[in-house]
Amino acid sequence: MYKNKYLSLIFFSILLFVNNVFAIYKDQAGVIDWYQALVGTPKISYFQKIVGRSNLIVGTEKNVIANLNLRANTINWRQVLKPDEKLINLAPFDNYIISLSESKTSNVRIWNGQNGYLFGEYILEQGSNENIENGDILVHNNYIYALVRGKTVLKINNLTKSQEGKYQLNDNYYSKLFYNEQLNEIVIAGKNKKDQLIVTIIDNNGRIVNEKSISSVKFEISNAFFTGKNLIIKDFEGKIYSIESNKEFAKSLIYKDIKELVHVNGDLFIVEINNNKNILVKINDNSIEELKSFESVEDGIISVFTNDKDIYVSKTTISNNNSSLVEIINANTKETIKVFEIKNKFTNNGRIVKVSLDSYRKRDGTILYRIFTVTQDGSIHLYKEENIVWDREESLANIIDLKFISLPEITKNIPEAIVNSSNIFTQITSRIQYQFTSIKDQIFGKNKKEYSGIEDILKRDVYGFRQLLLFYTKKGKLICIETLTKKTVWTRFIGKDIDGFEGIKLSNIRSSAVQYPPVVAAIATFNDNDEEHTAIFSIDATTGEDFNYTNKNIPSSMKYPFKLLQTFRLSINEKQDKIRITAIIKSENEVEFYPSTQEILDTIKEEEKPIFFNLNDKIEGNTIRGYKLYINDEKKPQIDLLYKKVFPEDEIIVSYGFKEPYDNVASLGKVLGNRNVLYKYLNPNVLAVATIKPDEIYTSILTVYLIDTVKGSIIHHSYYEGGGETTIMKPKIVQYENMIICTFWNHGAPLTTEEQDKETKKLRKNIKKGSQIVVFELYENEIENQKDTNQEFTSYNYLQPYIVSKAYILDNAITSIGVTTTRNGIANREVIVSLDNNELYGIHSVFLNARRKISPLTNEDKQEGLIQYRPGIPITPKSIISYNLPVTGIEAIISNPANLESTSLVAAYGLDIFLTRRSPSNNFDILSDSFNKPILVITMAAVIIGTIYSSKKIKDNDFKKAWKIKSAKKEEKDKAK
Repeated sequence: MYKNKYLSLIFFSILLFVNNVFAIYKDQAGVIDWYQALVGTPKISYFQKIVGRSNLIVGTEKNVIANLNLRANTINWRQVLKPDEKLINLAPFDNYIISLSESKTSNVRIWNGQNGYLFGEYILEQGSNENIENGDILVHNNYIYALVRGKTVLKINNLTKSQEGKYQLNDNYYSKLFYNEQLNEIVIAGKNKKDQLIVTIIDNNGRIVNEKSISSVKFEISNAFFTGKNLIIKDFEGKIYSIESNKEFAKSLIYKDIKELVHVNGDLFIVEINNNKNILVKINDNSIEELKSFESVEDGIISVFTNDKDIYVSKTTISNNNSSLVEIINANTKETIKVFEIKNKFTNNGRIVKVSLDSYRKRDGTILYRIFTVTQDGSIHLYKEENIVWDREESLANIIDLKFISLPEITKNIPEAIVNSSNIFTQITSRIQYQFTSIKDQIFGKNKKEYSGIEDILKRDVYGFRQLLLFYTKKGKLICIETLTKKTVWTRFIGKDIDGFEGIKLSNIRSSAVQYPPVVAAIATFNDNDEEHTAIFSIDATTGEDFNYTNKNIPSSMKYPFKLLQTFRLSINEKQDKIRITAIIKSENEVEFYPSTQEILDTIKEEEKPIFFNLNDKIEGNTIRGYKLYINDEKKPQIDLLYKKVFPEDEIIVSYGFKEPYDNVASLGKVLGNRNVLYKYLNPNVLAVATIKPDEIYTSILTVYLIDTVKGSIIHHSYYEGGGETTIMKPKIVQYENMIICTFWNHGAPLTTEEQDKETKKLRKNIKKGSQIVVFELYENEIENQKDTNQEFTSYNYLQPYIVSKAYILDNAITSIGVTTTRNGIANREVIVSLDNNELYGIHSVFLNARRKISPLTNEDKQEGLIQYRPGIPITPKSIISYNLPVTGIEAIISNPANLESTSLVAAYGLDIFLTRRSPSNNFDILSDSFNKPILVITMAAVIIGTIYSSKKIKDNDFKKAWKIKSAKKEEKDKAK
């Protein structure tokens, strides 16, 4: 007994001295990084009373269900569905939320409205994806009815938490569920391939009571409603029809032509007639009775909200102004009870496209109203009557491209003589004069206004941590955020007035320099007369305004009447504004340049070097074509086809390699443990391509090709049995220096045939199911110290690289991949991956080394820094760069160097956004916070004083020796002798 006590005492004593080295202090989180959780642009939104309080519930285009805080710009809770799961519908039910979503299965879920916990789940297996959008939810008493895939109705008892019925319909084009209170029947309506209305009525036991089709009405299913007795339908021509649920003919109601029909409650509707006039009407069996008109005759959006017994209807105008008028009618009393104005920044947000209304009663009995709006750019806004409560930039959930923008050292313009003067003496004197002026202004406070607010943000800091993140969304929204403070510098919505706008990419066409602000090109496609056209916008990255060229003949934006095939930057600058030229490929033999002048064509001609590019099939294609672009003797651009690489028919392209814009190489070779060198194969034209083909035994086989894009030759290819993809993990490739890393999902190799021999069975057992990472390292020669004798690399020189490869496995599925990059490429590179458990993980280069030895390590291997090969990559908490934050739905990871060689800025975006700094080689170029700086100063001062004293002493001694001067003591000794 005493022995156990002593053991326990020793054990607890040891625990007191244990330190968790994998943790960070709470106050360290968010200091050098920041995180923004998003939900996406709502496609479903409504206010719901949960435990007596209003809650804002949204279902978004990103398949997220969320409860948003009504007082602050925060998320109460959110549930992110699986990547392959599409949210179809939401419905309120007491204090719960009912969701219907579709993937390979149909999923009906019940969520707790207060905390988002899953309360119940019902799954229906499906054999196909037909009519996946045809779904609806109906809640009546304690029963939930769910229509899935347009053909099956599930009946769920919420009290017993059980599925009580599954009713199969005779057709599969149904879309809406209604409940007939009078007959206790379920009315199911849809629209078949012939545009006919189909109606089926079933009782509570799933027995079909009536089934019919009505062919005389051409309509959209969204314009079909149920009053509790009759179906009301608006056809394509604006006519209204009433159909009794148990009869097979439609009765036309005489009324004006209707542009829009909105169901309020029961037999009450809002109709919109010509001149944007909206009227509250009552639709009877044989007539339409007008009850109350909205005063506003501007185009608007109708929203309906029921609070206890009161029914409120609002109209929110959607003009292109910076304000919208909200008019609210009580549908019971037929009175206008509130009119107010809300502010909407049309320039930044576009028009309002969706509105949800809420009303609540204060303690003194006063009724107030909330308006929730979704705007054209995808952002959301909450108003308490005319006052804005908050807005959220949910357009950031639809990022199509992201660029780091480095800032210039200062924001003021440096005198022209410093930069453009050919006289060195003039440049030096101008620089000295400018620096003295700057110091004087800072001391005496002149020009202080120029350095306040945004101006302070737009200055580069010492270490280069302050940069701009420029986000470009699919809908055409540009958001510029500063990296240190997360402050939004500017926003701009370039897609608001363009039909069918779709953002394609951003391109840095001018880096920040002394007096030149950075400029980006935003490239997009749009519709014009049902044809796809191309547009390009030149934008000052520091202000968001159009960049005005010195040459007035060059517009700040251009629209081209053709479909975009490919676009890329040239290495040639426009001479006046130093803008990089952008090539816009419109066909296999036609190209446009932006900016485009004869001087630019002459400059390209003077280079006398052809520009090589390739046109690749999109994902799931199987062809790569290579071209040569040059200026011919007629001074016109010409494109020649060089090669066409077609992969086998059963192979489809699933991924292309990509490089970071900054890929500086500090060392041309790899120094080995024996001090010899393996020289890196640094071919800038290598493109890694991954393809997949189906396989009966291995499910699929993934092949990685390394292709020289100039001559179209295959440098190397390797295949991986079982390699493929899942809905969560798609193959990804990243390239840097002489490294190529490919990640994919391996399905493993099931043993399906009894006739297989033992060796084949053993081989297939070794193919493990899970995430796989393949690393390629390319060298010029297998022989050490052997380097290509050519001074300049050319793809047309035959040089077959020596390739080393290793494969590794990871416990989690990888959803995205990126790599750190530094200013000069001296620091180690770290591969950053996003995992399916919503974590960002950093893999050090020592683990992803293709030269890791399977055999025991020698002393030379250890000196090189190699470690023993193990197939599994360890996951340690210290390498989780997002610590405890759930960074969800990451689609891309990019990096940009800071001024410090050791540090790289890394940004990950998708549904959420995360920014951090990474130093894979530690901060070798900066002093730690605990460094004793006073001792350093004292030591340096002592060294300087000692150096000066010693130098003076040595000079005195040398002088005396040279003149043979003896000291007084030495003379006295000589006399004494």
